[in-house]
Amino acid sequence: MHDSGVTRLEEVELSAETISALNKAEKGDFLSNRIDYTRPLTEYPKADFIAKYISGNYPKQRIYTKDLNIGGVAVQDSMEKYLEYDAYQSSHFKQALLSPLHLAFSLDDDKKELEKVKGKKAYFEIGEYLHQCMLEPTKFSRAIVEPNESLASKEGVSNLIKFWEKQIELQGFGYDEKSDEITVQECLDIAIKEVELSGLDIEKQDGKKAYYRALKALSGLESVNEEHFLKIQILKKQYGNYAGGMFKDLLLHSKREISFYYEHESGLKMKCRPDAIQFEENIGVNAIISVKSTSCEDLRAFYYNAAKLHYDLTEGMYQEVISSVTGRDFNTTIMIMLQTVPPFGIAVLVWSADDIETGKYKFHTAIDIAKKCKEEDSYKGYESYAEDGNLGLINMQLPGWNNRELLPNN
Repeated sequence: MHDSGVTRLEEVELSAETISALNKAEKGDFLSNRIDYTRPLTEYPKADFIAKYISGNYPKQRIYTKDLNIGGVAVQDSMEKYLEYDAYQSSHFKQALLSPLHLAFSLDDDKKELEKVKGKKAYFEIGEYLHQCMLEPTKFSRAIVEPNESLASKEGVSNLIKFWEKQIELQGFGYDEKSDEITVQECLDIAIKEVELSGLDIEKQDGKKAYYRALKALSGLESVNEEHFLKIQILKKQYGNYAGGMFKDLLLHSKREISFYYEHESGLKMKCRPDAIQFEENIGVNAIISVKSTSCEDLRAFYYNAAKLHYDLTEGMYQEVISSVTGRDFNTTIMIMLQTVPPFGIAVLVWSADDIETGKYKFHTAIDIAKKCKEEDSYKGYESYAEDGNLGLINMQLPGWNNRELLPNN
């Protein structure tokens, strides 16, 4: 584990120039002169290694969550429980790189997110839904366009009830609150019981509306508008055709919705919740799988955005924390990019060794900052960029591109 022993912004040379270089993800001399690699770059598998292993058609194995609890806690829990756990996560460390003051403000972010989750409105988010489809492809087929009926009229509600009863019957099953399959009759019975428990009369309009909403929820289907339905079908086709249908082999027996809790050697409690993890028994490497939906028009724009948003810090942290928790060497990050704009393309990206090392460097630097802030209970603002003894006066330097020669102007 890298340990610079450095604790303050000025001591780790997080000047405006250095942060600019980090944001631009500049390689070459910057990396070799500024950071110590945590391991040889050759120990990071590349895309060709994973492809050859998958093509070998080796038997797949199911790995149990209980076997991942080695140096910390790995558990399949709810997002609410994850957010309630008081620990540092990647978003906090990203803010620490900006200033201790940014870190202090971000430490309450989990509480805000928890409030959003608990009070989440039942509106449809196409990006979030497509994100889920990447890891659970059955969701592609669960999208459906509901008839345009008015809930204000008796006829409209009756038609919607008939529609959802028919969908459940055609499907042949539904889903209970635990997402377990239940029979058609069980769906109808549960829906009626929910109306009764709410104190409503199913023969009256309010009771019929409640029955309709219960049927809709129990169906396991997602009601979308025609535009969103078309986008989902396009991406479903892209998903099935990508590299000859490689997603099944890539994701079979991967684990999703797993929370990892870990006490770092710095004394800081940490947590992370990757979209999925996959194992060397199935694809030849222990890999973090991240899904990103984007409105970027091409891969070049997505790469720029990934650097700007410090995805590398998140992925570097995930590799280290999950390796420590599981006792396995998670040395690979596979990112699935999907476009929410035409042509709705998909890309499966294997992160490079130097980008992960840059992310780990940012992660380690942020740990030092967070630890020092916690110990001293001091969260300075931008004055932390100033040299010692300069009374908060910061030497300003515009970016290097500003010094380039101007284009000829006639």
